[in-house]
Amino acid sequence: MLLEPHLLFAVGVGALGLVIVFLLRRWVLQQPVEHKEAIKVATWIKQGARAFLKREFTTVAYFIAAISAVLGILAFEKILEYHIVIGFIVGSILSLLMAYIGMETATDANVRTTEAGRRDPLKAFLIGYRGGAVTGLALVSLSILGIGLLYIFFGNPSLIVGFGFGASLAALFAQVGGGIYTKSADIGADLVGKVEKRIPEDDPRNAGVIADLVGDNVGDCAGRASDLFESFSDNLIAIMILGWFVAVEVFGNSPQAIVSFIVYPLVLQAVGLLANIVGLFVARSKDPTKAVAISYLVSGIVIALGFYLTAHIILDPLEVYFGADPLLAERLYIAAMLGLLGSMSTVFLVLYYTGLHKGPVKEIVKHAEGGAALDILAGTSLGMESTFPEVVIIGLVMVAAFFIGAGTLDFSKEMAIMGLYGASMAVLGLLSMTGIIQTSDTFGPIVDNADGIATMAGLEEEVGTSLEVLDSVGNTTKALTKAYGMAAALLTGVSVLFAYVAEVLRILGISVENFQQIIELLPINILNPLVIFGLMVGAGVPFLFSAWTIKGAQRGAFGVVKEVKRQFDENPAILEGKAYPDYAKAVDIATKAALVDMVMPTLLGLFMVIIVGISFGLIVLAAYLIALKIVSALLAVYQFNAGGALDNAKKLVEISGKKGTDLHAATVIGDTFGDPLKDTAGPSLHILIKLSNILAITLIPLFALMEKASLTTKILYVVVIIVVWIVLDIIIKVIRKRMWGEHS
Repeated sequence: MLLEPHLLFAVGVGALGLVIVFLLRRWVLQQPVEHKEAIKVATWIKQGARAFLKREFTTVAYFIAAISAVLGILAFEKILEYHIVIGFIVGSILSLLMAYIGMETATDANVRTTEAGRRDPLKAFLIGYRGGAVTGLALVSLSILGIGLLYIFFGNPSLIVGFGFGASLAALFAQVGGGIYTKSADIGADLVGKVEKRIPEDDPRNAGVIADLVGDNVGDCAGRASDLFESFSDNLIAIMILGWFVAVEVFGNSPQAIVSFIVYPLVLQAVGLLANIVGLFVARSKDPTKAVAISYLVSGIVIALGFYLTAHIILDPLEVYFGADPLLAERLYIAAMLGLLGSMSTVFLVLYYTGLHKGPVKEIVKHAEGGAALDILAGTSLGMESTFPEVVIIGLVMVAAFFIGAGTLDFSKEMAIMGLYGASMAVLGLLSMTGIIQTSDTFGPIVDNADGIATMAGLEEEVGTSLEVLDSVGNTTKALTKAYGMAAALLTGVSVLFAYVAEVLRILGISVENFQQIIELLPINILNPLVIFGLMVGAGVPFLFSAWTIKGAQRGAFGVVKEVKRQFDENPAILEGKAYPDYAKAVDIATKAALVDMVMPTLLGLFMVIIVGISFGLIVLAAYLIALKIVSALLAVYQFNAGGALDNAKKLVEISGKKGTDLHAATVIGDTFGDPLKDTAGPSLHILIKLSNILAITLIPLFALMEKASLTTKILYVVVIIVVWIVLDIIIKVIRKRMWGEHS
């Protein structure tokens, strides 16, 4: 058991974070709720969200059990360490716990925000923001605590990769399932309500409206919480593995250096958690936009100061013991700050391309006057255009952080290996804001639900514009989180890929003296036809993955559309406002769609890594991962920004007083096209990147063993995997046929 003071500090801060989470949740629950109709609507939302998560978790549990059994067999055969199995189970449970915390707190805070909006807009903001903080701070605290404790007991970061694999797998299920659910309900409710019947959003006569409000919680809260939890965790584990690698290769396997470089990222993220806590409690202003900005600014300042002090406290002793570069602490600090600044740059780009009153969104509205087709074309072209500047910024940040960390442009110098650690520091700097970013992201669905509850409960006049203002701020923070998540996915993919290389060298027993040797020992040669094949398959998988997730939302939306129309047709009293629709039926349809259609995209992310690794080996798998990462990131940026721009084009038409017009109908149709892009496929691609990378690291011992196996053995393994895949696909199709009466 490793009990190092800096490590104990990090674990202690993680525990402190959970105490504050408990106090925040208790404060939210203490806020009064009096309006009976609002309580009734909120109860419907909570029941729907709980029912969905219960069924989703039951489904996911089968997969966790099956994979745990497979990992257990590999551990029994001495291919993997048993620590991997333990870490996988712990990571899976904590990731699902994050989804539950995100959903449960949001559905408690939404109605209390509605109630406060009747009397005190500032109190309404505080309830929504602190409700979001329960998720944001719990995310960071659980990750630091879980990884820190596992490292204390395991003593080797390579043994913690199972934690990252479990977190990524559970997160992908949560994000894909939540994304399919929320867009099935949202699209279905909008197409019948807004376009066909021309009734307002969140109108209680619409049978899909409760399912839509539930979707905000299971998608934007539960799904996003799991997403950022696994990003945060995967990155921490990857940098700890790289810390071990650079300590061994640069500092001669010194225990002092090993502890310093492994513990350093944990301590930095503990400092980030403290900064996020400070930022949360200074968020007070009558202007909610200003309050959120103050929260971000204060967190950033505390992080900048805390990171600088931490760098010198932990890294300066290395100069004394080993004569290391005296500027190492400064260089790694600058690399971390580059990541933070780079992520903010992508945020400004997203605000430009999707901002409510910016040129791109106005251009979409202008073209929407020609109909829904032109609206969609305008949004699609702008989304594609936006990918180039964003990926260039992130690419430059990665390159700059690498060379700053290395302290040289010469790959043959020994310290050039530190470039791997420097590039990962950029991700660490970016993710240091995770707590406050997730806080503001969960705030979005809370205030969106609060506004919807007010509408359904007939409280529009009492709350006035207070909740609409909060909702608009929430839409902005959700857009910022998507930009943040994209930057985190790209940079985390880089750090995890570097960790993959480090683990390959360690497991193969290869020692290197400089970065040039790494390049020579792992030649991903583009003239090698197998490498080209790996690149092609890696580039193709994100498109197939996106198609399957969007199809899931498409099928679910079609089911909700038919159900809402059926209820209007069979019971005219609903449209007349004399009877309530059957909300539970629409919730059930969206739930079934999500649970069925979340399976195949997840299996695609799992099985393709295993098939490529077993069939072609570690080098081709590296090529596959590189192509997968780049194409997934580009596709995600396009989907986020196209969907966000189309959504805000609709909002711009609505606030201009043109609801119910043909122009409004065109933009609503455009929004329904963009919805599954920005809320289903896009965020799920983030997790696909990290799941594929962390799974590859986990199974390196197996893939290394298979490189020595006969062709017959490889074919046998691959055939078994494909047969399992086909059987599961047949089962899914049978279930789908029973649900929808179709043969897809």
